[in-house]
Amino acid sequence: MKIKSIAIIVILLFIVTIVSYFTAEEKNPTLQYEDDPVESKDITDTEINELSTNRPEDFGANGFDNDPDTNSLQKAIDHSDTLLLKGGAKYIIDAPLESSHTITIKSEDSRPAMIIQRSSESALLINNVEKASTFVSKKIAYNQPYVELNDTKGIEPGDLIHLVSSKLWFWDNRGYLKKGEMHRVTKVEGKKVYLDTNTNGKYNVGKDESVTAKVYPQISLELSNVSFTHPTPLKTVMVRVSYTIDANINNVSVTNSKLLGIQLKNTYNSIVNNVKINLGTTKDITSGYGIQDWGGRGTLITNSTFARVRRGVDFSGDTPSRFGTVTHSKAYGYKDGVLASGNSGFGTHSTADNITFKNNYVKNFSYGFLSRGTNITVENNVHEGASRSFIAVSLGNHVNILNNSYKSINNSSLEGFIMLLDSYKGTIKASGNKIDGLNGPFIKGKTENLQDLTVKDNRVTTRQE
Repeated sequence: MKIKSIAIIVILLFIVTIVSYFTAEEKNPTLQYEDDPVESKDITDTEINELSTNRPEDFGANGFDNDPDTNSLQKAIDHSDTLLLKGGAKYIIDAPLESSHTITIKSEDSRPAMIIQRSSESALLINNVEKASTFVSKKIAYNQPYVELNDTKGIEPGDLIHLVSSKLWFWDNRGYLKKGEMHRVTKVEGKKVYLDTNTNGKYNVGKDESVTAKVYPQISLELSNVSFTHPTPLKTVMVRVSYTIDANINNVSVTNSKLLGIQLKNTYNSIVNNVKINLGTTKDITSGYGIQDWGGRGTLITNSTFARVRRGVDFSGDTPSRFGTVTHSKAYGYKDGVLASGNSGFGTHSTADNITFKNNYVKNFSYGFLSRGTNITVENNVHEGASRSFIAVSLGNHVNILNNSYKSINNSSLEGFIMLLDSYKGTIKASGNKIDGLNGPFIKGKTENLQDLTVKDNRVTTRQE
């Protein structure tokens, strides 16, 4: 009996000890933070397709110190359909940030966020991934609503299709720029792919020409209220956007990327509004474009400002840039000879078709505008200051120069209103222009080479040096 009593007492003491232990654990206070702690998200690879709204701080970034945030920003991009940057933050990176899916990148309030690229690389790359590549199987006529392909597997309505010919672009003088065009797919019926707009060119497929068809899924970009910069001017392309549909770039600034501020590479219906670009371009840079539309379609650039650039906006491409417009924008250059040759406020570069420059302001540059393309319209623009000519025309056809004005500053004058190079054999229409300060002919060059020339209702004030 005595042994049983002792055993019972031991068991009771053990039970009391266990109860006391758990009671004491429950009474321990939780740690209190003076500020809400930053929660780092641990997202596995299996969850990467579940995109959501995130902040770089969710992945460990700190936009208010001097440490690189490259990895944190890239992880945030990989897992976001919307990336909110902290207003007023300065995120430091040392490698390009990349995305291949639809994404919105913007400041979370009215204060712009800044991304500082310390290395001599791009800051942001939007790279759509090709989903299919095939060949056009039958010839294409002008204004045809569809193309017939060798294989339509995987092609869906909404996809972007890029047609690239084996033939050179008509006015190419460099040996590698091709005929071609871009469209959106509206319907697929067997081997026929229907397009949102009719074809722009004629392609003799099966005879002396072949045409590839590259297809890209529908992705887009919204980029707003963000600044990109290098600490000092570097030979880089700061932002490159490739094969997007309906991209929207608004209230963005770029500084110190001497080669190119923003490149829109084969994009479709991009809108760029209220962009400020200051590249720090020098004479050794033969590009120096604020924005380059490279083979895009339907690009609109408006209400934007360009400084220390060799050209504010340039339209060109491996296949033609089409139906682009620059309006209500400003470009500021230097006097003639400071930057690499061919510098101009706005212009086209050989592979360009149906481009319009309207209601813009240009100061200085060697030429106010440069035309190397077809169906180029320069209308109702103001050009001031030290320049050789209002426009230089060198390649292409159908150039219309309408209701523009040139104004002298500090007794500056033009060598010719139109600088006509011997390589241009097309048509020119120049009417309703007002020139205050001309120290040479209205057209400087061999007008006898032109197919057609219309000059009327222009007002000229000559000015002798």
